[in-house]
Amino acid sequence: MTKRILDVVTNVAHYDDPSHPTGLWLSELTHAWQVFEQRGFEQTIVSPQGGHSPLEPRSLKFPNDDATARASRADPARMALLEHTARPDEIDPADFDAIYFTGGHAVMFDF
Repeated sequence: MTKRILDVVTNVAHYDDPSHPTGLWLSELTHAWQVFEQRGFEQTIVSPQGGHSPLEPRSLKFPNDDATARASRADPARMALLEHTARPDEIDPADFDAIYFTGGHAVMFDF
């Protein structure tokens, strides 16, 4: 039986001031995703509100934009997963063997 991991990402797009963007620190997801994928885990992405998980702009620039983040950004199917995340009420916890909470600044506002 395939092991399943629930990856939790943020929905927060900015700090208190909308002129200060934030979001998912992409490599916080892509590093773990790569490790889990290489070990044969099936993964599902969930966020507190479901739907779009914005990307932290600073995570997309050198030196933070590493190979795993670039590979994910170049893969339309992978990026679509961040546009259509599941909501917690759509998830049955019994279907998963583990949960991984991504890091970054935005998660301080919705985790």
